[in-house]
Amino acid sequence: MRLTQFTLLIAANAVLGCNSGKSEGDGDGDDGDGGSISDARLITDVFTWDCEDRETGEVYQGAFGQAISLEHAPGSLQTLRPPAGGCAASTDMFPSNAGDGGIDLGFVDEPEWETDVDEGVLRYGAPGFYQDEVFPDVRTCQRVTDILSGGTRLVEAGSLSGVTTPDPAAVPIVSFSGLSTDPDTGAETIGWGDAVVASWDSHEWDEVWVQVRREREGEAWESVTCDATGGEDFTMGSEVWGLMDENLQVEQNQLYVAFQRTDSATTADGLLVETVTRAMAVAIVQE
Repeated sequence: MRLTQFTLLIAANAVLGCNSGKSEGDGDGDDGDGGSISDARLITDVFTWDCEDRETGEVYQGAFGQAISLEHAPGSLQTLRPPAGGCAASTDMFPSNAGDGGIDLGFVDEPEWETDVDEGVLRYGAPGFYQDEVFPDVRTCQRVTDILSGGTRLVEAGSLSGVTTPDPAAVPIVSFSGLSTDPDTGAETIGWGDAVVASWDSHEWDEVWVQVRREREGEAWESVTCDATGGEDFTMGSEVWGLMDENLQVEQNQLYVAFQRTDSATTADGLLVETVTRAMAVAIVQE
């Protein structure tokens, strides 16, 4: 299969910063939009790029990264979501801890997970936070619907056992226009103020959000996240750039497009668990 110029920086561990000049590593939960509060959250992320089937010529989104995280913070996890129809700076869409309310599960040191085709262990990262980078930056062309068939289920996780993320939908092709070209290397870049347009085909995901990330050493030191649900394109225009600091020293600007399905479950002991499946692509190729 041919791999085209479409890639992702694996960022499930990235900590999103604000305009303080440092990355945010000790936040107390999610900025979100003031939505519902849950006790735990299970997220499965798959990162995609363009692949082509040699036999049929079909171009589709294949996976080259997968990450799973579990947060356990009874009564203090706010829904991960940008403002409905709008944008917000420094919304942390990639948790690296469970916030100040994080509490270790207690009944298990490292819960396990499984899908219909794979299994693994969520390693302890911080109080109430567990994570597994299933395959970081492995450039495959596996289909997301194959990798996550049946959702991601918790096993050996006490009362959380059986909690499952939603089934994925087919991931639409995403196209980017308006990128700059580095005069020295010829590589595509996003320069400050570039009016980059991301567009995508029709799909069956519940929500779409985009995130502009200003990155240094793979971490976002500044970001803007926008709700794009119901649309088929997003323009990275002056109103988005105006939410960020041109003087912040970063190595590159990035643009993520995320397709998301969200559900919830209640455990036998009354915990409300948010479950999230996300497929994400970004604008800039990193070789």
